[in-house]
Amino acid sequence: MSHHAEHAKLYTFTIPKMNEYRIALIEVAQTKPNNKALSLSMLIAKVLNRPLESNTRLIIKGHGIRNISPENLSYVVHILSSTIMPLYLQSFDPYSQALVSCIDMNKNGEPMLLSSAIVTKKNFKGVSKKPTIFLLVARVPDKNIGAKTIKHFYKISWNVLVHNLKSYSIIEDSSLPQRTFTLLVILKEKKHENFIEVTVPELHEMIRVKIPIIKAFWNLDDIPPKLRHELETIIIKPLALRAGYAPKGILITGPPGIGKSVTAEAIASALSLKIAELRPSVYRSMWYGLTEKILEATLQNLKSKKNFMILLDDVDFLVGRHVAIHETHVSEITIFLRYLQESSRPLIVMTTNTPEILDPAIIRPGRIDAIIIMGYPDREFRKYIAIRSAKRYNIKLDEKLAEHISTITRWFTNAEIDALVRLAASKSNGNIDEKSVLWARQRFNINESLRKSVQEQLRWYSEQFQGITVKYIANENEIL
Repeated sequence: MSHHAEHAKLYTFTIPKMNEYRIALIEVAQTKPNNKALSLSMLIAKVLNRPLESNTRLIIKGHGIRNISPENLSYVVHILSSTIMPLYLQSFDPYSQALVSCIDMNKNGEPMLLSSAIVTKKNFKGVSKKPTIFLLVARVPDKNIGAKTIKHFYKISWNVLVHNLKSYSIIEDSSLPQRTFTLLVILKEKKHENFIEVTVPELHEMIRVKIPIIKAFWNLDDIPPKLRHELETIIIKPLALRAGYAPKGILITGPPGIGKSVTAEAIASALSLKIAELRPSVYRSMWYGLTEKILEATLQNLKSKKNFMILLDDVDFLVGRHVAIHETHVSEITIFLRYLQESSRPLIVMTTNTPEILDPAIIRPGRIDAIIIMGYPDREFRKYIAIRSAKRYNIKLDEKLAEHISTITRWFTNAEIDALVRLAASKSNGNIDEKSVLWARQRFNINESLRKSVQEQLRWYSEQFQGITVKYIANENEIL
């Protein structure tokens, strides 16, 4: 049955299959059935699957909680009062009743009642004399909710409800019933964390490890077009399709400054993945056996995360076990070997300047499925880097000057070309010209013969590796 009151709507009803319980519910805000309220109610139900033994505070954090409209939020009272609370009372506290309420903040930052309901047995005549459990769902700052505030909300929720019940002669006594336990549910917007926290039990204390989360800044447009097409075919498309044949481990190698980390971020960006950067400094400990314990717990935690890629930058610490200088390093490598073998793990991307020193068991197919080998950029890509760098820093750079930069930067790395653009801009107050570019070029010392030998070494290594390789190693005539 429903009754219309001023600025509110009152419902009274019984529950099918549990018709000994009666519910009276007042809507101050018009309510709309929705799945978000259902999801919140299911989280609250987990607390109510056992008897309440004391006042309980539950904080629910989620992205988008602040965007739930009052009409949608107030629907939690309908769900809780018509299903979850009657089941709780029947199972654990048959001599009590429950007052369910939802409080929100109005436009002036003041608390306002959205909806309130009483769940009681048989009829409403004795509601003022029954012990009452108070279930309060509040989207208000938790620092503002103390014992005094809860008491105030309890009184408001009761008074608004019974005022309407009394006006329709449904009850006679409107005095406030005795409150037993309070279940306070605070709804909070979840902040975008910049780390993942892992808790590791150790004797009588808990060790907390924080793994940095990196948001991908670079994308596929920041890597060479020749390399980009192969990455899309071999790595990105199979992973986007979640195909069983998709690579789960990738090693990116090349000299410093060539764009290994940029490529790793571009892969994550193309797949809409967050990056968890796992550094040895995060999990290593001076205490015997603790490094292995923290590493195991950290890797298992990361396995449960969705939409994440693990980045191991500069993995030169995973040297061959025959040259490891400490048994902890051997154990560390063994843990990674086991983890890389697990099919349920997230995508892992490693970068290194010296692939030849890594443990050969790490980089075999099945653990590392593809190796990306990156050399010094060719003339065409050097021009592209200069244009992209100038755009990033809001520097005007015409086609002719970009061509000039590509000519004078042979055997430069990607990072050095970017630095040259910034240095030339500094010289000319943000307006690059040929004179400032030449001035900046004179500040760089480049050993071309050494870099030629590094490029040839990369070419040799690409021929030695047994497995899938994605190569970007320009010939000398393409670089000059």
